[in-house]
Amino acid sequence: MPRIIVLSAAIVISAGVSTTSAGASSKSFGEITIASRLLAEKQESCRIEARRQKLRFLERRSFMRSCMRSKP
Repeated sequence: MPRIIVLSAAIVISAGVSTTSAGASSKSFGEITIASRLLAEKQESCRIEARRQKLRFLERRSFMRSCMRSKP
């Protein structure tokens, strides 16, 4: 019984890794650079807004998470 669980977990993990690596390699270097720059700009704008609101650590962290999810 434990062997079945271990083997099925290994199969699921290996399938996830192969899917992730194939998807990551299909993007060009320029696309990755643009996506990284957009993410950094979004994080910076959320960070600035959190500072303007003078949020403390836990509140700022919660705000950053919701801000990163909500902004386009």
